[in-house]
Amino acid sequence: MSTKVPCLHFFPSDHIADTLHLSLEAQGCYILILFHTWNRRCKPFKEKELTKLLHITPKKWRKILQEIEPLFDISEGTFRQIRLEKTWKRALERSEKAREAAQIRHEKKRNFKITSIANAVPKYY
Repeated sequence: MSTKVPCLHFFPSDHIADTLHLSLEAQGCYILILFHTWNRRCKPFKEKELTKLLHITPKKWRKILQEIEPLFDISEGTFRQIRLEKTWKRALERSEKAREAAQIRHEKKRNFKITSIANAVPKYY
């Protein structure tokens, strides 16, 4: 399997609808958390990691946290975004299907070349 992270299908209208009530600063922090979580293969962050990630002071973080906390599941002590995790699973499935289809396509090409070469040899009667 490739080590490359699958493409994130991002829907701006959904994002705007979910974050319209947030301050601009909180929106920026929220989207950064989502993008970094995606790049970590949806491994959730612990709270103490986020101030470093976002380059903000603990005081500023506490203020922003009040705004963005409802958008996360923090029941296990980490910041999980359930919809992002579902999107991650679908992206992995799409990626795997594309990989399998490519393997089949390349195998057909290889078989065609082998058959073509075998048929290209002149027959002597």
